[in-house]
Amino acid sequence: MSKIAVLTCSNAGLDYLEYPKDIIILRSAIHFGTDETYDDFVDMDAKTFYERIAKDPDDIPKTSYVSIGKLMEYLEELHDKGYEEALIITISSQLSGLYEAVKRIASEVKIKVTAFDSLTLAYAEAYMVLEAHKMAEAGKSMQEIVKALEKIRANDRIYFAVDTLLYLVKNGRLSKLQGTLGTMLQLKPLLVLGDDGKVQSLEKIRTTHKAQLRVLEKYIEDTKDMNVVTFISHAHNEPAAVWFKEEILKVYPNREVVTAYLTPVVGAHTGPKGIGVGYIKLEK
Repeated sequence: MSKIAVLTCSNAGLDYLEYPKDIIILRSAIHFGTDETYDDFVDMDAKTFYERIAKDPDDIPKTSYVSIGKLMEYLEELHDKGYEEALIITISSQLSGLYEAVKRIASEVKIKVTAFDSLTLAYAEAYMVLEAHKMAEAGKSMQEIVKALEKIRANDRIYFAVDTLLYLVKNGRLSKLQGTLGTMLQLKPLLVLGDDGKVQSLEKIRTTHKAQLRVLEKYIEDTKDMNVVTFISHAHNEPAAVWFKEEILKVYPNREVVTAYLTPVVGAHTGPKGIGVGYIKLEK
């Protein structure tokens, strides 16, 4: 039986959940200007981050994934500790270069590395990580774990409503023309993270509250008569998270709803008050 280590990027938001501490979190970095860099959560947590960007909307941060040197250091340490394999679950390859970076360095380390593209982020990614760790602890093979992850990946979805288009435009997720017109008309995009791992704009709506109502409607429509894991991921928007949870439980009173912060690296694209509601379909 191969000893398997589980690693993931901080975009999964594990820091805001209960998780086994032998899971290694690869810290993305948050950059303000040219001289301020913070490791996600360790140097700057979500609350601090969202309070900062809310005070100064013009100070748009950039982000980057963990350095290759640090990643290789982690893998060498795992090999020295007796691990034979490492499973690295990444944020969608459509949103970051981490997945490709992991694949590139896999042949340069002694431990056997498997890169898994979650094609998602936030709690949906975290759920995959937690399930993978549970299976590794139970002695399942890498092949069995990857097969289970593929099934989860094929059955998850998340809808987002954002309060401002500014961050999507500045970070290249929306064209400047769309952003300018949207800001002028006070339109709010209803976004979905699709099966291909890309962020897609489904609708543009007049107000933030109406956009949130559409997120709720889409979730309710999608999950009728399903057994699902439900999650709410928010960018320091607890009132909206509470409202979503209450509304979901009115329709589906027996569902467990997990609420967690969107990590700053994701929030650099959604901006403050962004919120997502998602689900993972389970077998009945």
